[in-house]
Amino acid sequence: MSDTSFETALGARVDEMLDACTRCGKCVEACPSVTPAGIADASSSDIISGILDILRTGEGPEASRQWASACMLSGECIKACDYGVNPRFLLAMANISMAKSQNELPERRRKGLTLFRDDSRDVTMLSQLQIDRELLERLGQKSASAAIPAKVPDFVFYTGCNVLKTPHIALLALDIMDALGVTYQVMGGPSHCCGVKQMRTGDVEMSGRMGANSIEKMSHSKSGQVISWCPSCYVQFTETTIPTIERQGGARPFEMTPFLLFCWLN
Repeated sequence: MSDTSFETALGARVDEMLDACTRCGKCVEACPSVTPAGIADASSSDIISGILDILRTGEGPEASRQWASACMLSGECIKACDYGVNPRFLLAMANISMAKSQNELPERRRKGLTLFRDDSRDVTMLSQLQIDRELLERLGQKSASAAIPAKVPDFVFYTGCNVLKTPHIALLALDIMDALGVTYQVMGGPSHCCGVKQMRTGDVEMSGRMGANSIEKMSHSKSGQVISWCPSCYVQFTETTIPTIERQGGARPFEMTPFLLFCWLN
């Protein structure tokens, strides 16, 4: 790992995309969030130009701010770009830039911690109300299931947090993997946080530390692959945290595949 901080490495990635963006507006035109955000009448090139302004200064036109806030992670913008830019990533970074311009680090850190604690409480309470200890352990939510298994599994199955509020869905996913005949270790929940709560409040370094800690825990499988259930965690890891850690250290810790794509390929 280099001496470059997570936030510095992340900023370098943003700067590269800022230089590559031509402000053509195709990403805005392809985005399904534009109309619900109430900015369909605004110029698409003006909207993306405003996003670049926000990334550079923390300030930009209201239409651009609304577009960033309305992102639903569809990814249509990525397919529309002809220049290798990831507009979805830039929108996430624009939201961080706006958060930084509104509050100093101590307040941003406090907000991120509050969101993390609230989500941890909800996940723990709702999952324990619905399933017993044995099933919680199957979902990786007890200390006995957190240990590195004696035999390295084929895959790590990463649940994220929110699906544990409806644990029957996660348990069905495990039944499917059993039927496929693969071995796996389940990880997820607050003890394996992706860091998105901290990232969204603008506490980039704390998000990077939490994400890196979870990545280290998940980097133990025969295939070098993590199968992910949670789509927002998938985006956070694959578009923000993993590429930034790779830039810091020169190595990619693992590949992550969405659960439904994994099932389709197998």
